[in-house]
Amino acid sequence: MVRDLVRLYYAQIRSLLRERPDLRPYLKHCRHCRILFFTDPRNAGRSDLYCGFGCREAHRRQSSTRRSAAFYREHPNKKRDQNRKRYLRTCPQLGRRAASPGRDGCAAAKCEPATPIIRYVRVIVSLIEGRPVTLDEIVKMLAKKGRQHRMARKRRSAYVARRIEGRGS
Repeated sequence: MVRDLVRLYYAQIRSLLRERPDLRPYLKHCRHCRILFFTDPRNAGRSDLYCGFGCREAHRRQSSTRRSAAFYREHPNKKRDQNRKRYLRTCPQLGRRAASPGRDGCAAAKCEPATPIIRYVRVIVSLIEGRPVTLDEIVKMLAKKGRQHRMARKRRSAYVARRIEGRGS
């Protein structure tokens, strides 16, 4: 299944590069999974990039864990003090944390960061249009588009059945 999606993704990349060969310098291999992806023009000269399909976040988490573990190994008292503050903030009567003063239930759409795929679509659209495109423009464009048409050439009934079962498009 994933192999078929990657093959279709590569077919789209080849098609785009036939129309726009000037985008070739922005096509990079992920350092971890080796998949091809387009990068921002500012990163065109780099070869140490991770794709936005999960590798970038995984690498960031691993690096953060390594840094944190090294820091607290060197400064064990800091971790003890931090855990103590967390314990003291806990509401003893209710057995749960007290509400943070800064969080007053803002709208989910405003608080939720853009997904990696939407950020990647923004990079590609910016490259194709030759101008900076904001995330708001991308979200509006995707909302206007409405729904994604299927990429694979399968029978319509199989596509509908997968959508009903909740296994994606």
